[in-house]
Amino acid sequence: MFTNLLRVAVFLSVNAMAVSGAFVPDFCVRPDDYTVLMAADAKRPPELKPFQAGAHGKFHVTGWTRPEQVLEWEITVPEDDAYSINVLLRRHGSQALHVELTGATQTVSGLAPASLRGWTRQTLDGLLRLPAGKQRLVLRARSSNDNNSFNASVFSIELVRPAVRERLRGAALKLRSDTRWLQECRYGLMCHWTSESFPRHGERKPYDQAVREFDVEGFAEQVQQTGAGFVVCTTSHAQHFFPAPLESLDQVLPGRTARRDLVADLADALGGRGVRLFLYYHLGASSDPAWLKATGFWETDTSRLFNNWTAMISEAGQRYGDRLAGWWFDDGAISYYYRSAPWERLATAAKAGYARRLVAFNPWELPSPTEFQDYFCGEGNADPGTGGLVAIGGNGRISSGPHQGLQACATLITEHDWVHARKDTEIGPPKWNAPQLGALLREFISRKNVPIFNLEIYQEGALSPKSVELFRQAATQLPPR
Repeated sequence: MFTNLLRVAVFLSVNAMAVSGAFVPDFCVRPDDYTVLMAADAKRPPELKPFQAGAHGKFHVTGWTRPEQVLEWEITVPEDDAYSINVLLRRHGSQALHVELTGATQTVSGLAPASLRGWTRQTLDGLLRLPAGKQRLVLRARSSNDNNSFNASVFSIELVRPAVRERLRGAALKLRSDTRWLQECRYGLMCHWTSESFPRHGERKPYDQAVREFDVEGFAEQVQQTGAGFVVCTTSHAQHFFPAPLESLDQVLPGRTARRDLVADLADALGGRGVRLFLYYHLGASSDPAWLKATGFWETDTSRLFNNWTAMISEAGQRYGDRLAGWWFDDGAISYYYRSAPWERLATAAKAGYARRLVAFNPWELPSPTEFQDYFCGEGNADPGTGGLVAIGGNGRISSGPHQGLQACATLITEHDWVHARKDTEIGPPKWNAPQLGALLREFISRKNVPIFNLEIYQEGALSPKSVELFRQAATQLPPR
């Protein structure tokens, strides 16, 4: 939920960055994996501006309007070889866009046709041969219209050897899990219960106390009343906490776990009612500089960061086994991706203890960061057809584009926000009435696109009775299973 996290983090981001600095890549090509070069890290004209600069994420660059505006990277190539090139971009007009990348003495190019809409991963024609050593890459674009003006945003370029691309694609497909059980759930809930959650009345309690006093049975009963088939419960968010004992986290930063195993209690209470449990996890936010320092968040060498990640995620997965049905990892495109994350290793760790566990790395509105995932998070995507890419009566998978092949999902705010972080304030009314929600659910169900509705939750573990009743009424309007 990057929008909420940025609001939480914005007042701290400048201070945190001043203390630790932004992540600086090594610009070394990885011959056995994808190498990501972010537009935000390129040498570029000043009018090409990074979107949402600062904080913990790296987004795209806007203001690309003229052919003389070029983006440049100086990279280190370990050995002479040929690379396939992807350019991740978005056109903001109806014109076709010619894109080219020059390296050494060679140029490869491609055409983003006028028919494309939204973000795309454009593979350039041919292969770019790069000699060993320091090399300079230059990205250019031009339009086919008379005045050669255009308007585009660019996120990144990717370099990968063709044989490596095919090996990784095969490995990713082999790791994928069957999502038909998720489709049968029809819809799920998400609850951002975090260290920032407030009770219905009064002061916020310390995290460990709030975990101890969370009303699991009351929460599970409310969930059952909504008719949802699964729940995504948040662990770390704006601050890095975990609502259970987790030795690997204690080794990184003590004091961020709980004595009660709330995850196990939730899994059992929900499971007894036929509801599956997912966990939401966030890598780290600028609003928690102590965690970023402890885990090595800003280090160019990402070994420590991802060693910590795999230790924590696999420990949780091994402990909960099939009681943990899935992971919803946030900021996949804006926090993991720019580090050229070891996706195969991460996905394998996320399925530890239960190979059928579902995994997703949230891309927000950007292209999917990896094929090593099972479903598309669909944050804010309220269109059941996902722009015509998920057909009525189809298999529920996205048919084309940068999320092709993934199980379609949508993650939507039901009331006011992701987190109930306002003192002495009632959770607000839902966005829909029962007939509206019922109609929306029928549209999703007809496409096997699985919506996930975020419900605000009080620190004591209670949902809004109005929201619970809304879902109960809407569920009566659905066709029989």
